Amino acid sequence: MQNIAKLIILFTCLISLGCKKEEPIPVAPVITFIDASVASNKASAVVNIEFFDENGDLGLSQEENEGQQEYNVFVDYYEKVNGEWILKSPLIIWKPDIQNPLGGTFDTSVTNLRIPFIENEAQRALQGEISLDLLFNAQSFAFTLHPDTVKYALSIQDRAFQKSNVITTTEIIID
Repeated sequence: MQNIAKLIILFTCLISLGCKKEEPIPVAPVITFIDASVASNKASAVVNIEFFDENGDLGLSQEENEGQQEYNVFVDYYEKVNGEWILKSPLIIWKPDIQNPLGGTFDTSVTNLRIPFIENEAQRALQGEISLDLLFNAQSFAFTLHPDTVKYALSIQDRAFQKSNVITTTEIIID
């Protein structure tokens, strides 16, 4: 009789443990730098990266646009000044006044971006390449020296707020 009771208890424990669904552990996306070059407009750089998101929850819908969901690509912009890398983001841009050649205003420009929502009902892992058009401080006015070498540090974030690794581009030489 004791053996039957022990078997029933063991069987009940096995069934209860087997029926529990484990919540998946959030996994951060992973990005890899491919290459970077100056865009044809000479005012930005094109940076190509690869991404892998195991949870498949990458990208933001248009409704997801506040707080932590305002951006999902985070970019730091650096200029090489006298052989040292200086963080320059957010960019401070001069906006000339067309009516008054000596007038104008300074404005800041955030370098962060958004990856659009990627439909993935099956919640399978996502993998692919992204091409980013990133600004650099190429505004021309008398008070600014144009940078000749820039680089970027980038990371991405999925909808579960898991941040990827940070990658750094190679030096981008501006002609």
